[in-house]
Amino acid sequence: MFKLNELFGVSGKVVVVTGGGSGIGKAIATGFYENGAKVYITGRRKEVLEGAAKEMKANSSDGGEVICIQGDVATKEGCTKIADQIKAKESVLHTLINCAGVSKGWRVDAHPEHPDEVEKQMLAVEDEDFNYTNGININGVYFMTAALLSLLRKAEDPNVIVIASIAGLANQRATGSMTYGASKAGAIHLGKLLAGRLTPMKIRVNTICPGIFPSEMTGAIGSYESTGMNTMSQRAGLRNSLGRAGKPEEIVGPVLMLSTRGGGYCDGAVLTVDGGRLMAAGINDGVRMPDETNTYDLLA
Repeated sequence: MFKLNELFGVSGKVVVVTGGGSGIGKAIATGFYENGAKVYITGRRKEVLEGAAKEMKANSSDGGEVICIQGDVATKEGCTKIADQIKAKESVLHTLINCAGVSKGWRVDAHPEHPDEVEKQMLAVEDEDFNYTNGININGVYFMTAALLSLLRKAEDPNVIVIASIAGLANQRATGSMTYGASKAGAIHLGKLLAGRLTPMKIRVNTICPGIFPSEMTGAIGSYESTGMNTMSQRAGLRNSLGRAGKPEEIVGPVLMLSTRGGGYCDGAVLTVDGGRLMAAGINDGVRMPDETNTYDLLA
């Protein structure tokens, strides 16, 4: 009853991970694959997906199955095309991980304590900056989930996990772009709305808000090591109670828990996986100092 395989086992389950070719998505997909699941990874870049699949198979010859589907979740049409390819192969889907995400930085650098610079920074934002982040971080979650409902409904304990960000919870005025934070806040609330709307179908929907993890977004291309991150991300990774960036297994573990019997009583939950970063939010967040590349980072 309480054996690990009974609580957290995913062998034989069918799983879809959007954005599964790199970063957090790749780690999550690998976690399911190595534990015997049939994993579909989606993304815009075919070569990245194929590289990730090749790496998974090379590192674990006794895993499940990994299948690449090239596609773009930025539009309803794109999500439908991805879903149609999965429906052509599967009659049931146990878990959908909405992990695909993008960030749009400020167009103009500004010191947060300089009113004139902040005004110029805010006025430089264009419509497309919001449209870009919202299109994938919010719309993609909605349309991908909706497109796969017919398969999810056929599973026992079907579930959806939204990978958002602590940027959607914190009000750290000196860090990150406003368009990204707003889109992730929308993704968090969307996760709650989906949980409520899908109640009649008994489909659980939960949201995870990661802190700093090695990924393309933090500059660690093709690496799980925090040393591969850009300078600002490395420094940000130190600002939590653990004093480091997250490790791949520390995002995979919570995802496996929420998607299995061990997390079967979680629905509409929002879980922060940030090493305690939110507890430090606000500390020195109002002051940044320019470094040698003219980007700003929080004081230690």
